[in-house]
Amino acid sequence: MFFAFASPVSAHTGLESSSPSNGETITEDIQEIVMEFESVIEIGSSFSLLSEAGKEIPVQDIQVNGNTLTGKASELLENGNYTVKWSVVGEDGHQIDGEYGFTVATENTTEENIEPKEETTPSPATEEPKEEQKQSTAASDVQEENQSNPPFMPVLAGLLVVVALIVVVWLMRKGRGTRTSYKARYHWMSLHYKTKSLLPKVVQSKWSR
Repeated sequence: MFFAFASPVSAHTGLESSSPSNGETITEDIQEIVMEFESVIEIGSSFSLLSEAGKEIPVQDIQVNGNTLTGKASELLENGNYTVKWSVVGEDGHQIDGEYGFTVATENTTEENIEPKEETTPSPATEEPKEEQKQSTAASDVQEENQSNPPFMPVLAGLLVVVALIVVVWLMRKGRGTRTSYKARYHWMSLHYKTKSLLPKVVQSKWSR
């Protein structure tokens, strides 16, 4: 009779619903867990939260209100599979244990993984190198034109012409000076012989000495 009476009580104290529910995949940030049971539960009821690797995640602010059991994880749950192990005390004082699981897959991580792919292949990036190549080729063409037709060539030609004129004038003056020196020497020698012929022989001998 005792076991027959206990089994209906335990059946009425099972888990009725939960948030997140068993097998649900959560795509938003989650921190709070809520469980509703088929009958009123007593103080002392609690639950634990385990990660996929079996690590227990701290749960705080566990409260019992009628047939509802709530609690919050210490931080937002990361993506992965989680297991909730609950243990409640029914109205008759019997302890009932159970567990269920859910999955967290927020959209933030999927967006972060997609955005870098879009940034790595921007369409304008392929056009920029072409513009840079055009600018570099235009600059090289201008440089080649400047090298083939340097601006200092006309100036150098003018300087060479001026130097040539100066040399010609200098040679002409030198030639004139040489001619005048020859003429002066000729007149001086003729004057010398004329003067010597007019002097006496004694004086001429001394003159020649």
